[in-house]
Amino acid sequence: MIDFYYLSGSPFAWRVWLALEHKDLKYKRINVSFEKGDLRTEPYLALNPRGKAPVIVDGDMAIYESAAILEYLEDKYPSVGSNLLPKDIDERTVSRRLINEIDVYLDPASRRLLMATFFTPKEKGDDAKISNALAGVLTELESFESYFSLTTRAETLSSVEFSMFPILALMFRLDERKEDLGFSKSISPALASWFSALNRLSIFQSTRPPHWN
Repeated sequence: MIDFYYLSGSPFAWRVWLALEHKDLKYKRINVSFEKGDLRTEPYLALNPRGKAPVIVDGDMAIYESAAILEYLEDKYPSVGSNLLPKDIDERTVSRRLINEIDVYLDPASRRLLMATFFTPKEKGDDAKISNALAGVLTELESFESYFSLTTRAETLSSVEFSMFPILALMFRLDERKEDLGFSKSISPALASWFSALNRLSIFQSTRPPHWN
């Protein structure tokens, strides 16, 4: 049994949750709270000295950093459930590159948009800053346009989908809560179709952050 420590709504925790389900592994989900100080307790810091989530504990092994967790699950349980990465070395390398691009470029862009909107009081909102942050997200998404055009991606799930989808779901949720943001109206038809196809799948519905329901 794997212990899975997660923050509800965290894209990085969500990707690990998706991977655990995809691999059909037995796990116990443990919700930790930033507000309650769970991440700064001595027992938790013993698992992850950086005081962040997600973390998984598999036997005597504690692993943090979501990309490393996904690699561990694939390497440790290659014959369990479904693969998280393609078997072909060239395709696997492309997948790892895409995941790295998501983490290094898209995620920081999405965080800037969140900081300018959700985490900024309305009375202190800066329209120009929000507009620039949104443009940054859209620019990063354009670099994945050929990926979104591959319809097979909605049928063959992997760590790439599990890394991309939670960030986009967060952007769509932000768009719903800030009606004048215009994210959903600005994305490409290929991206909208890709997200819609995945959003209908049970694995994404069943792992939806609990506090979103």
